[in-house]
Amino acid sequence: MNNLKYLLTPLLIPHLFCYFLFENKDFIKADILVFSKKYGYDDQYGTISKLIKTLLFYPEYRNVFYKRIGGISKKLHIGFLLETLLPGFRFLWIGTPGEKIGKGLFIEHGNSTIIYAKSIGDYCWINQNVSIGESGKGIPQIGSNVRIGTGAVVLGPITIGDNVIIGANATVVKDVPANCTVVPSPSYIIRRDGMRVTEKL
Repeated sequence: MNNLKYLLTPLLIPHLFCYFLFENKDFIKADILVFSKKYGYDDQYGTISKLIKTLLFYPEYRNVFYKRIGGISKKLHIGFLLETLLPGFRFLWIGTPGEKIGKGLFIEHGNSTIIYAKSIGDYCWINQNVSIGESGKGIPQIGSNVRIGTGAVVLGPITIGDNVIIGANATVVKDVPANCTVVPSPSYIIRRDGMRVTEKL
C-alpha cells in the first residue's frame, strides 16, 4: 500500500530542480544517507532515488530539506509551491537557518518538536516532543554528534558540546561539556569522557 506513494513522484520535479541548483549537495546527501540507514534502504538506491523515497515517505525529512534549500526556493519564488505539492510535517518547526545546520541531521518522528538553535553541528539526532529554544536571554548552540531524546528541553544561551547525549525528558539550561550523557530529573551528567560521574546541572 505504501508503494502507492511513488505515484506522487512527479510532484517532486520542482524539488529535484532545487536540489540540482543547491551548492552544498553533500549536506543533503548526508541527511538522506542518515535517514536511509535508519530505515534500511541505504544500499538499495542511488542518491536521487534515495532523495525521492525520503521526501515521499518521511514528512519530517521534508522540513529539513525545505530549510536547506530555503535560499534557492525563495529566490525562485517557489517555496509555497514546494510545500503545497508535498507539505512538511506540520507539528515540527525548525527555526535555525539552513546554513547554520550541519550535515546529516536526523529527526525521528518530529511530533510536537521545536528546534530553534543558534547553530547545530554535524550528524545530530533529535527525537519527538523536543523543545530547543529561547529562555528570554538567548538560544542554544548545539555541537556535532549530539542526540536529544524524547521530551527533552534545551533552553537559553548555552552550549551543548560534541558527542553529548541528552536523555529523554531531561531539562538542560546550563552548558554541557563534550562527551557527556545527561539524564533527568533533576538533570545530571552521568558520563563524562567515558567515565561514570554524577554531576548535577
